[in-house]
Amino acid sequence: MKKTDSAPATKRVTITDVAREANVSIAAVSRAMNPEGSSSPEMRRRILEVAERLGYKPNRLARGIKSQSSLIGILVTNFENPVYLAILSEFSAAIQRHNCHTLLINVNTEKSISEAVSLVMEYHVDALIVTSASVPPELVEACARQNTPVAIFGRDGEDSGASVVTCDDVEMGRMAADHLIDHGYRRLAYVGASTKEQATLDRKRGFIERLEQRGLTLHGVGEGHRHSYDAGYEATCELLASTEVIPDSIFYFDDIMACGGMDAIRHEFSHRIPQDIGIVGVDDIRFASSKSYDLTTICQPFTEMVNKTVSLLFVRIKQGDTAPDRIIMPCHITQRGTTQHVG
Repeated sequence: MKKTDSAPATKRVTITDVAREANVSIAAVSRAMNPEGSSSPEMRRRILEVAERLGYKPNRLARGIKSQSSLIGILVTNFENPVYLAILSEFSAAIQRHNCHTLLINVNTEKSISEAVSLVMEYHVDALIVTSASVPPELVEACARQNTPVAIFGRDGEDSGASVVTCDDVEMGRMAADHLIDHGYRRLAYVGASTKEQATLDRKRGFIERLEQRGLTLHGVGEGHRHSYDAGYEATCELLASTEVIPDSIFYFDDIMACGGMDAIRHEFSHRIPQDIGIVGVDDIRFASSKSYDLTTICQPFTEMVNKTVSLLFVRIKQGDTAPDRIIMPCHITQRGTTQHVG
């Protein structure tokens, strides 16, 4: 008897595929698939026919007899920054203490935002934690329809309807300016990303405002396309190459950009740190305290912030219509070898 080849693997059909084929929103598909959802008979019939034709099978992991899925979604957009690896580890441990598990959702393109909405709808997560700089509105809408609490971590979001646990980005900019000026630096520059993310704008604004309050002006700006080591390196090269008189200090949006910038300063321009250029970053990543960088940085209390975020979410999960909280936690500066008294 001739051995037959096994059937080729087929791509799993998702709720996004059904919505695209039926020319409706993902939310409309979700309502049609839910017997208690608010969908007209005609719309439900049309969507169910498309779903059957495509072979779509809703994931029932979170839709069985249990009212909760025991899943907490975590939305992440920047895996280039090592600080998020530590934060995700903290979140996972804190969530497991509540006998729940995490569903990691990686978003960096419009397509993946749509896929993220699909995951939230299919798995019916009990809550969603957003660690990205902004909250995709499609995701907020999906969570609101399912009464899923949302918390924004490390970024502000006053008008999002979500709980917020963060530090004051404007104040971080002020702290960096004060530290550098108090140590005798006078030609202060800023390096960040060219994005319109609120945190980027706020740290830069706080830095510039404090300079002006203390009688100084911004000496220069370097902008990368994103917050990464390579972007910090390239933006620093452009900054130093574009000025006749180099800045005597630079405030970086975060530590990973500062690490890239420091390597550019040393290897491309042969300047000394901190004698020629002082450096301040933000986040206190693991590299910051290494001998290679020994970086002066503004520290955010990430462990406390994670625990507070998880605590707020589980209160909202258990109590239902609890109003979202907005908690601004204090940060502090840790001085290391990249700044010293000069002049």
